[in-house]
Amino acid sequence: MRRAAVTAGLLAVPLAGLFLLLGIPDLDVVWEHQPSHFWLVLVSALLSFLLGFLMAEAAARRADARVLLVSLAFLVSSGFLALHALATPGVLLTGKNAGFQIASAIGLLIAAGFAAASALPLGDAWAQAVLRERRLLLASVAVSLAVWAVLALGTLPPLKEAITPEAARDPLLVLWGLGVLLYGYAAYRYAHLYVKRLAPVALAVSSAWVLLAEALLVVAISRNWHVSWWEWHLLMLLAFALVARNVWDEWKREGSSAEIFADLYEERTLGRREELSVLFADLQGFRHSPSARRRTR
Repeated sequence: MRRAAVTAGLLAVPLAGLFLLLGIPDLDVVWEHQPSHFWLVLVSALLSFLLGFLMAEAAARRADARVLLVSLAFLVSSGFLALHALATPGVLLTGKNAGFQIASAIGLLIAAGFAAASALPLGDAWAQAVLRERRLLLASVAVSLAVWAVLALGTLPPLKEAITPEAARDPLLVLWGLGVLLYGYAAYRYAHLYVKRLAPVALAVSSAWVLLAEALLVVAISRNWHVSWWEWHLLMLLAFALVARNVWDEWKREGSSAEIFADLYEERTLGRREELSVLFADLQGFRHSPSARRRTR
């Protein structure tokens, strides 16, 4: 519980920094450096993709719907972040467009939907349906990214023209309002999972949902290329890095990609794993029993 309380306190620091910058505009200086933006966002996208890929692989091996949905949240975040990086002015496009400005917000909102869905207490029927349709879910993510890429990087309507910060603020605040409800529910449920299991990866994922919700708010109210605007990029990187660090610690301890997400598995998955462990132990005991040794002579 102490660890969770400390984490909650630390998660409030970025919001305090944001409101300080907005309250004292002289601190919110401009720093427009396209190469730094490109690499910062691209590293975040790659880290999110690796986590999503590992989670998807573990979900397939253990037939776990919760981890599959979390993987989709990370994968969709990765895709839209990558598109945001590629749309950096001066990389593939010469100027700004709406695709560059709102790609991350759209990706964060879609990811919030998957995050909230993963936190739902899915019954057997729903869990089986999610697992059965995993290819369709992955395909829908890929198609949405492809459509956005064509519109944004091709500078096609309705994403051709840049949007002024004033015009974008209200729609982005609406997205944040929806996102904070979805991320908030997911964060609460994963925090509860941590308290129940004392599972570090569950606490890291809960913290990531909070950081992504904060990033969505910063996207809406910060000013482009100001220090406050850079903050949401760092929040996303921190969210993925926090999960990656805990996953790495689990990897060193477990040594199996299927077991590093055991903190997140549904109860039914843990039950199946326990049954397999008992069966394996019984088989090992039978192999080394006197009667089994006599039969092999």
